[in-house]
Amino acid sequence: MKNACLFILNALFLLFLFSCSKSEELEIDQGDEIISESERIMMEAFTHAEFFGNMKKYQTEDCESSCVNDTPSSWVLQESTHAFNAQFWIDLKIYNTPTEIVYAFQIMSRNNSRPVIASLNGQAINMPAYEMKVSKESSWNPCEIIEERFTISRGAGQALLINTSYKLFGTCD
Repeated sequence: MKNACLFILNALFLLFLFSCSKSEELEIDQGDEIISESERIMMEAFTHAEFFGNMKKYQTEDCESSCVNDTPSSWVLQESTHAFNAQFWIDLKIYNTPTEIVYAFQIMSRNNSRPVIASLNGQAINMPAYEMKVSKESSWNPCEIIEERFTISRGAGQALLINTSYKLFGTCD
């Protein structure tokens, strides 16, 4: 009886062991950091100062007299910071193109940890930066205020609630 129990336990252990997937997702090794290609591209785009630096500033542009076209230098960037606590915060960038409104989120930390955005409005993200694009409806008008509410979790602690308001800029004719 004892041998039969040991045999069954060993068989179950082997079944469990071999049922685990052995495939690995390849990731690019960046020295100490290992990040996926999509994370690398997103981080470069988000932190690329020239990309955002060439945009007009939301606070200085008038939605009635300014317009956007296909070039990023015509887009109007609104930036804000939203704190989870003294240690972690979200850097949020909002702008509209002729075809969409873009929300770019990046989680930041005061320490050497590498936090990730665990979820956005219940959708799993698990990346340090995330960009959400909303297609522009034909009914959008210049100076129309677009308000959104985002719930962001970082995996630990309270979720962060962010209310946004952005005046759309029309398309240049």
